[in-house]
Amino acid sequence: MSEDFRQDLRARCGRLAQMLGKAEVEVALLQQTTDKYYFAGTVQQGFLAVAPGRDPVFFCRKGAERTGQESPWQVVTLERPKDLPALLASAGFSIGCIGFEGDVLPFQIFRQMERMFPDARLEDVSGIVRALREVKSEYEISEIRAAGTAWTRMMEETARLLQPGVSDHEISIRVDAHGRLHGGQGLMRTRGFNFEYFAPHVLWGPPGAVPAHFDGPTGGSGPHPSIGQGSGARPIEPDSPILCDYAIAVRGYVADGTRSFVLGSLPKELQYAAELTVEILAEAEEALRPGTQIGSLFQQARQRAERHGLGEHFMGFGVDRVRFLGHGIGLELDELPVLTERATGVLEPGMVIAIEPKFVFPGIGAVGVEDSFAVREDGPPEVLTHFPRGPIGLPREGMR
Repeated sequence: MSEDFRQDLRARCGRLAQMLGKAEVEVALLQQTTDKYYFAGTVQQGFLAVAPGRDPVFFCRKGAERTGQESPWQVVTLERPKDLPALLASAGFSIGCIGFEGDVLPFQIFRQMERMFPDARLEDVSGIVRALREVKSEYEISEIRAAGTAWTRMMEETARLLQPGVSDHEISIRVDAHGRLHGGQGLMRTRGFNFEYFAPHVLWGPPGAVPAHFDGPTGGSGPHPSIGQGSGARPIEPDSPILCDYAIAVRGYVADGTRSFVLGSLPKELQYAAELTVEILAEAEEALRPGTQIGSLFQQARQRAERHGLGEHFMGFGVDRVRFLGHGIGLELDELPVLTERATGVLEPGMVIAIEPKFVFPGIGAVGVEDSFAVREDGPPEVLTHFPRGPIGLPREGMR
């Protein structure tokens, strides 16, 4: 564990403990994998206990020795969950009010906690946890920057692989392998219920305009209804839109970005829309400054799309449109803030956001662009994903 990471863990737990004290929560018992890593530096089984006025303790159900090597906090072996109340008490924790991650905790486990702590008041502290994770440290931004470098390598490989007759599925597989060879970990964590991300998305032609089950403007028809998203298995043809939407995680942290390609040239309407997405992204990038109203970013983008006669196609089509322009990224793909029309609050330095203006044309395809940005204290945001924004036209016979 690097010293920067160790200092980050201490700062994170200190802020959490402070906010728990303000909320009159005596101890938070964190169980979700990502939250355990964020606050303890490990994903091993168990409960991380964080309380005001003291260091955290990890009550470990499996791999206690490994947990002790990965985390700076004290590790206590927990043989059976029912022993947790007694172990907490013996470690000096007050358990009159206990916080849990209510947004992700399964109902069955919550009921188990009620039985284990019958006299305690149970509180949902997921809002506190997510708010703390919303603003990234310099260490975290450096990790997302590394993921952005791997993302760039994936886009470079995409431009090399795109050839007539090669299937979108084959390109997706090869790009995924290329990303893994450049540090990608394969696993992509999300927080939302039933939000699974099958990466990378290579969405060619009409199937790229098919809406998917997760909350995104595009998704693709996918290889099978059991997946319901991503590429199919169709040979790519010239003069049709190819939307490449890639997220990649390196050392836990996610970078997210999209580019539009075409072998040959796009139909006039799609070329116009693709160029407009680049303009919308540039306008949003300029507004990514501390103090900007979060809700204004979506409003500004939607109004621009409507002025250009493409409002019905913006961020989906018809009733399948989504009502956001971008989302926070970090250890998970779907972090705060979410750039919705009704979002309250303002941008803060350290927020890392993927902005993804897209247009969807049923029966034809989708175009769009996306980059990941870090909001900075002074000046413009830092771009964390680097590749020409396009739309990117390649020779009809592909690159040789």
